[in-house]
Amino acid sequence: MPRLLVNGWFWGQTATGSGQYLHGLLRHLPAALPDWQITLLLPGISGQWSVFSDQNSVGGVEVREAALPGLARGARLIKLVWEQYTFPAHCRRLAADVAFVPYWGSPLRSPCPVVVTIHDLIPLLLDDYATKATARAYTWLVAQAARGAAAVLAVSQAAQADIVQRLRIPAARVHVTYEGLGFPHAPVSDPAELERVRRTYDLPLHYLFYLGGFDPRKNVPLIVRAYDRARQKRPDLAPLVIAGKLPDPGDGWFTDPRPLIAELGLGDCVHPIGFVPDAAKPALYTLADLFLFPSRYEGFGLPPLEALACGTPALVSDSSSLPEIVGETLPPVPTGDETVLAAAMLSALDHPPDPARLLAQAAKFTWADTAAKTAAVIRMLI
Repeated sequence: MPRLLVNGWFWGQTATGSGQYLHGLLRHLPAALPDWQITLLLPGISGQWSVFSDQNSVGGVEVREAALPGLARGARLIKLVWEQYTFPAHCRRLAADVAFVPYWGSPLRSPCPVVVTIHDLIPLLLDDYATKATARAYTWLVAQAARGAAAVLAVSQAAQADIVQRLRIPAARVHVTYEGLGFPHAPVSDPAELERVRRTYDLPLHYLFYLGGFDPRKNVPLIVRAYDRARQKRPDLAPLVIAGKLPDPGDGWFTDPRPLIAELGLGDCVHPIGFVPDAAKPALYTLADLFLFPSRYEGFGLPPLEALACGTPALVSDSSSLPEIVGETLPPVPTGDETVLAAAMLSALDHPPDPARLLAQAAKFTWADTAAKTAAVIRMLI
């Protein structure tokens, strides 16, 4: 029976995209590779074998903990040694037939063929990211390693095109596998749950919605300015609710929307509500009239997919993978154009797409399909 060894660095880190990807994929990969031994290698200290059994685990996966490098100091150096030494050493020790790294961090050298998932090329494509010398050096290293991988998985057609162009990897070695929904999302019909979430976050009866991060590419200030323009044309426009962990005061890199909200005099109609747990997200999406996500770059773009799965239309920019996610539900808007975004907000509210179309579009992205396509690439290597 061939063995697949999976790098489990992001196991348990479901607040990150790489962690959600690893958890979602491993729920279905054993069924897609029933004749393979799948082993997940976790950073730890015990070196013990175990089998997942708790509610946060998956069946059909064998687990081994590998000791973290003792001589390395600092989180970044430990992660680097794990990727370039510990993981490939265990590929040799366990006689793995294929190694799978579910994030952009594959080893330069491996005793077996490597499959690596590259979720995005943000450090290469966006000038305001990875500006430190150490970050640039790490990006160079993992780019070199990806060029030596037997196969690369891309989570969208846009990401595939970026990988082929910027990393100069032949298109035949880059396979699109998309992603699925992490936490289960569906329209919430329970009135008690809807009322509970509405009261918890003091939500208005109707609102426009953003949920995500506040790093520069997310374009949150653009949303606020476009909303202000739209409200000038329609003073009775529903409030804007902004969800996500807000930047710490004085943080010079993240784009805190609160100063702009105050500057534009929007304090009565734009409401930042801070971090929200996964359990509250389906109701927040369901209650919203429109989801806004004009990001300038996304390898996949999970929040718009979550909104669609809850029956809420998602208005996105025409950048990177986002048009692939929303399909023909709402036309994407030009990236960075607040005037067009404002007009598109009003148009989407006046002519909302059929909720059935939204649910059908979201249903195209499943972890079972991701696992099947991933399994096909893995089988191909031996």
